Amino acid sequence: MKPFINKIVSNFIPKVVMISLLTFISFNGLAKKFKVDKNTYFELEGAVNAVLASPVADSAPLEMKFIKEKLTLAKQAKADRDRKLEAQYTEQIYADIEIAKLRAELNQLNDVLLNKRDQVSEAQLYLKELQDRLK
Repeated sequence: MKPFINKIVSNFIPKVVMISLLTFISFNGLAKKFKVDKNTYFELEGAVNAVLASPVADSAPLEMKFIKEKLTLAKQAKADRDRKLEAQYTEQIYADIEIAKLRAELNQLNDVLLNKRDQVSEAQLYLKELQDRLK
């Protein structure tokens, strides 16, 4: 039983590390630099709309809120013709999209873990009942 739980937990650690790393990259601007052209915002908007229409949006509502806020700021930067700021927001939004996807995957894996724990508990109760019958 412990190896099974250890296996599941060991699958979570890389995900948590990845989320932390992407958050760090998002806030510190260490990801690849985006070159902004006249279509950059529209491509970004399309990517955001695709994520909002996916199940990821339900699994990561806080991340979706940040993405929407930054998209508004990116639109304002585009209107102000501030390419540097628009590039920064674009970069952050793409990183936030990846974080949201990882959050959704993490939530799904957590649900699997909880289901497995329930199954283990049920099996332990059944085993105890069987042992009691043998006495």
